[in-house]
Amino acid sequence: MSDYIMSDYIEGQGTGSTRVLWRMADANRNRVMEGLRTLEDIARFSGFGVLQSQYKEARHRLQGSLQALDASELLSARDTRGDVGCEVKTASEFQRPNAVLSIGQAAGARVEQGLRVLEECAKVIAPEAAATIEKVRYEVYDLNAALVLAIGRDHEFLNRAKLYVLVDCRLELDRFAQRIREISEGGAQMIQIRDKERNTKDLVEYIRVAMETVDTKLSRIIVNDRVDVAQGVGAAGVHLGQEDLSVGMARRILTPAQYVGLSTHCLAQVEQGAVLGADYIGCGPTFESQTKSFDRFSGIEFLMGASDWLQKHHPGLAAFAIGGIHLENIQQVLQAGFSRVAVSQGVWGATKPRDAALRFREILENR
Repeated sequence: MSDYIMSDYIEGQGTGSTRVLWRMADANRNRVMEGLRTLEDIARFSGFGVLQSQYKEARHRLQGSLQALDASELLSARDTRGDVGCEVKTASEFQRPNAVLSIGQAAGARVEQGLRVLEECAKVIAPEAAATIEKVRYEVYDLNAALVLAIGRDHEFLNRAKLYVLVDCRLELDRFAQRIREISEGGAQMIQIRDKERNTKDLVEYIRVAMETVDTKLSRIIVNDRVDVAQGVGAAGVHLGQEDLSVGMARRILTPAQYVGLSTHCLAQVEQGAVLGADYIGCGPTFESQTKSFDRFSGIEFLMGASDWLQKHHPGLAAFAIGGIHLENIQQVLQAGFSRVAVSQGVWGATKPRDAALRFREILENR
């Protein structure tokens, strides 16, 4: 390299330094767009519809701001053959040990780093674009964190779940454990411990017994309302009502692997649950229930509306119909578009809970 060109690169003067900035901008524009598309597809095919739309919106806004960069300058500066970085690779670049999670983390890091480089280049070659790039960069930080946390939860198990059983803690512990085992073996994939009368110490003991009883390949234990208890005992997750702690606040307390479910009673709450990032929702009450009293029932009409909206806007969000569902009325739920149900007395209160669970699962799987 001549002395003139060397000093031009070092001192940052003349056409050489400008060319460096355009080359950096071109390379990082491609890097960021490729990374955002990767993240968008991960969110899309993992069923995280809200995250997918947010990544897409960020990508489109970034594309708009990058139009301030002179396309001819970018293309003129491109020199892939002369890019010494193309041959510099690390072993980790070719290793993705955790499948989707590893790909998402790598793509997220590329996008964050690339946006920072783009922002710095834009401050010189396209100042009008720098502020938008900075804003997108901060938004992407939050999106990437949300995606990694979502991937870390076992959504594959949740997507397979059809039967959700709500149980109380009124039985003696040994009988409780036996009944938990029976409904798990019968096909209850999600089991929620819900008891307002037990004190915290007793509640924790019942939850621990349930967790020790089930095989996690078959069933997961969810705690109703009590985020602190769910976090403390390491349950699979927590189920929240509309009057409970928010989904976002629960996320801050729980580990990334724990689910957050949300009760919904109208279509607006279903839409809000999707926006808030609930892992699953309960939709109801559908029929009159023996375990919980309501002033009004959302009913079959609500299930039909929720099913239609979910299929169109958020097909990846698991939704369980809940409230007074029994073998005698489950066909109405299925006809409303739901293939998942949450039941209590229909299984937990049955004379033969294993047989009842088996029958529910058979109906749901053969829908």
